[in-house]
Order: sequence, then structure tokens, then C-alpha cells
Amino acid sequence: LGGVYMKSRIPIELTVAVLASLSCLLMLVGVGLPIWAIFIGWAWYFALGATPAAFKQIYPVIIPGAVLAGLCFWLIEIFPQFGIAGMAAILLAVLITVILLMLMLKIPATSASLPAFNAYSTVFALYAIPNGFPDLGISPIISCVIWAIIANALGPILGYLSIFFTFPKKEEEK
Repeated sequence: LGGVYMKSRIPIELTVAVLASLSCLLMLVGVGLPIWAIFIGWAWYFALGATPAAFKQIYPVIIPGAVLAGLCFWLIEIFPQFGIAGMAAILLAVLITVILLMLMLKIPATSASLPAFNAYSTVFALYAIPNGFPDLGISPIISCVIWAIIANALGPILGYLSIFFTFPKKEEEK
């Protein structure tokens, strides 16, 4: 009784829809960000509480999650030099990098498993899509990791903005 709450002036359904629509501009040739990876990052923001505190859980794990997936692809490429090829190379590389990912989750600052595993899987998906990311003039694996990180990192910002643009105001409970 008599509590204060935040009331949206603009429905969140509208702000999310408008921002989702506008974010599709990031798919344009010349930018080429994978919109689906942005949407994944956006969902993290809501899954982890939809407050700025979610940023503290999300951003520390995006880079290591994506880098470990990049390491996985690099291992798959070098294992044949040691007589491990094909599915055996894939199994071993995933085993090693997921163990490292699981160990990373034991560190309090990098313990958010949802964005960590999603950042890892974003690199896997993006690397598998033909022409899924632009060639940045460096290793394709590194280009993929960078593009995945950028896309995943934009998502939580759009999550924050989708609440911000509801222009919430404080109201007292009646």
C-alpha cells in the first residue's frame, strides 16, 4: 500500500518493435552485422533482469566466450598437423574449449553462463554461415570473433534503450 512504481508512458511492445525494426539497418551491405546475434544479446538483457546491472554480468563474458570459440576453430585447423583430423579434431577442440569455458564460469566476474555460452555459440553459428561476416583483412577466425562480439555487445544496449524509450515515470500505488 502506498508504494511507488514505474509506469511506462510508451508501451514497451512499441519501443521493442521500433528498435528491432531499426536495428535491421545494421544488416546493410557495408555494415553486415548479424541481426540474429544482436537479438540474442538483447534477450540476455531481459533474461538477466532488464536493469543496468545486467551489463555487469553480460559484458565480462562476451569476449572470453567468443574467443574460446575462436580458439576451438583454430585448434580444429592445427590438430591435423598432429595426426588428429576430421570429427576427432572437432571433438577434441570442443572438449578443450568448453572445459576452459566451464572453468571461466567459476570466476565470479565471469560467471554468467547464458551470455558466455551464447557468445561461444554465436561464433560457431557465424563461422558456419557462408559469407556470414566481412573479411577484416585478418584471419577469418579472428574476423568472425570480432564480428560476433560486436553484434552480441550491441544487443544489451538495445535492451536498455527499449526500456529507456518507454519514458517511465514514478507513480504512487493507489
